[in-house]
Amino acid sequence: MRATDPWRVLAAVMVVVAIGATTVFVANAAPFGPIRLGAIQIGPASGAALDPSFVPAGAPIGMIGSDPDDPEDPWSAAAPPGGVFVQAPGPAATPSSTGTLRIPVPRNVPTGPRRVAIQAGHWKSDEAPDELRRLIPQTGAAWEGVNEVDINVEIAQRVALILNAKGVAVDLLPTTVPVGYVADAFVALHADSDGVGEASGFKMAHGARRGPYEDALLSDIKSAYAAATALGYDETHITKNMRGYFAFNWSRFQHAVAAHTPAVILEMGYVSNDDDRALMVDHADVLATAIAGGILTFLSDTPRSKIFGQDLVVPAFPSRPSPRP
Repeated sequence: MRATDPWRVLAAVMVVVAIGATTVFVANAAPFGPIRLGAIQIGPASGAALDPSFVPAGAPIGMIGSDPDDPEDPWSAAAPPGGVFVQAPGPAATPSSTGTLRIPVPRNVPTGPRRVAIQAGHWKSDEAPDELRRLIPQTGAAWEGVNEVDINVEIAQRVALILNAKGVAVDLLPTTVPVGYVADAFVALHADSDGVGEASGFKMAHGARRGPYEDALLSDIKSAYAAATALGYDETHITKNMRGYFAFNWSRFQHAVAAHTPAVILEMGYVSNDDDRALMVDHADVLATAIAGGILTFLSDTPRSKIFGQDLVVPAFPSRPSPRP
């Protein structure tokens, strides 16, 4: 029998060891998804990557209409951060049905203290990203030397201080909202003007195709604000721009509040009205205390586990009025 070459034996042993090590590495890495070495994928694909209905963040979902102020500017819906699952209509659906979207629970749900965002409307609008470029020239209402943005910032800062003192973590936000912002609540503060000085009161709104807790947030702030300020609720002048506020519009903008985050806009009064303006300027502490009180009531009644407890299922596209005959 011919003697075995010791170098060949050593080489064979090294190959076996290398294969074994690679097998252990891949096995241990498999729960965390596939591994890529250049163009080679090692390990199984899993999760959303295997679901053909999944649309990743920023990818187009479809067209949803045109800008009423500029019909040549089409609105293209895009998946929010975290992506969405597009669910087609069932066999019993009507021909006009567009299906639904399932929005997964955000991966970055806050931990620790409750977290709230207070946005000061029009603050730093000149720093808005390109997708919000239409907001750059908007500086808010102004009347007799009083600028809306100054009112918004002053009251937002006061609300933040009150909430901080109660153990709530607060993000004081300018015009630009962080991409896919997630918190226990989001409140945008603004003031209005009718251009003639006649209208008075406050008004509120939230968006559509969002989580189920926005009515509660709106109601809690509305009750506290009305009681503290004695202002009337100006429901007549709640506009489409309020309901479609850009920070709510996750399907059009990446710089928007996550759909799970309860979000509302509060128009605190009319800068153009002498009494409203005096209230907002001279009694900012009263307004801030009321707003903070409403938020605290909401947080007390609505635990984080409910807000982020499950995926959201919403219509694929906003509902639109039927054409007139």
